[in-house]
Amino acid sequence: MLFFELIRIALGRQETLSHTPSNEEWQELYETAKNQTLLGVLYDGLCRLSAEQKPPRQMLINWHASVQKIICDNKRLNHDTIWVSQRWEKLGYRNVILKGQGNALLYPDPMLRVPGDIDIWLDGDRRKIANYVRSHFPKLEVTRIEMEFPVRKDTPIEIHFLPSFLYDPFKNRKMQRYFREQLKSSKQVELPDEGTINIPNDEMNLVFQLSHIYRHLFYEGIGLRQLMDYYYLSQILTTSKGEELKAKVLPVVRELGLMDFCKALMWVLGEVFYMPEEQMLTQPDEKRGRFLLSEVMRAGNFGHADDRVGNWSEMSRWERLTWGTRWSWHLIGQYPREVFWHPYYRISQYIWRFFNGYL
Repeated sequence: MLFFELIRIALGRQETLSHTPSNEEWQELYETAKNQTLLGVLYDGLCRLSAEQKPPRQMLINWHASVQKIICDNKRLNHDTIWVSQRWEKLGYRNVILKGQGNALLYPDPMLRVPGDIDIWLDGDRRKIANYVRSHFPKLEVTRIEMEFPVRKDTPIEIHFLPSFLYDPFKNRKMQRYFREQLKSSKQVELPDEGTINIPNDEMNLVFQLSHIYRHLFYEGIGLRQLMDYYYLSQILTTSKGEELKAKVLPVVRELGLMDFCKALMWVLGEVFYMPEEQMLTQPDEKRGRFLLSEVMRAGNFGHADDRVGNWSEMSRWERLTWGTRWSWHLIGQYPREVFWHPYYRISQYIWRFFNGYL
């Protein structure tokens, strides 16, 4: 597939395309890169192509213009990430930035990763945090997991009370215990030209981002940008502390019931990105991996390209429950335990919000 070849060229794992794309093929490559939010990273691949294989001049100009906007967006996100982190610190809340601009630092050029929103995990009493935010924005929805914090005009910000979650209440309890333990050892990194933020330590990041990708398989959909994030994150497994990290992470992955998904993800990363086996957490599973890859290519980033996904924001609570249950059912053959617990999770969410006055 030409699109995968272009990814490998951008990553330095392939030198040329198997053939020179036609104008129609280049248009398809551009649209796929846009749907998968990889325009910036793949532009780096275009620059490595020979003159004969480069896209038409006008497309190259349009692609370059998109990259310039991505760079400007990253500058804004870096500034806003520092701002929101410092604001909550001044209010007395230790915080950790999840994914986002912390992930961008994993890339050879952090400014080419297409940025999204800011996810900030706050260490503190959920009700106090929610009451503070709702004192400024009274109608905001609150869940046990997160709520919005719409204080920046052009930058979506989400407050996380929990980094990620599982529908299975027994596995989820173990997950939250693990995350709370890891919060004590978050690490500090510096954003380009802005300042420092806290992000999860390497061990937690490998578990958290695996669970985050898994979560999106059940809700909204997975994009290749999320998988590319994990590709770059996994490069730490090839360093001197790689084996030590594997020894810590794999028992957690197994205990949380994520091993089958981890094997599927490793196959996709090997197939699409040519990720070497020494960079993988575990042995890949081709059968599960092919299913996962088909979901990724159909859904696009956050399911925006998936015609099976409805408009979640316009659904009633009952429609969300019924649609979400039907949606997760197509995963019953892959991850039956999570599918089984999905209706329980939705209903328990509703009950929790009702008794806490968040409906």
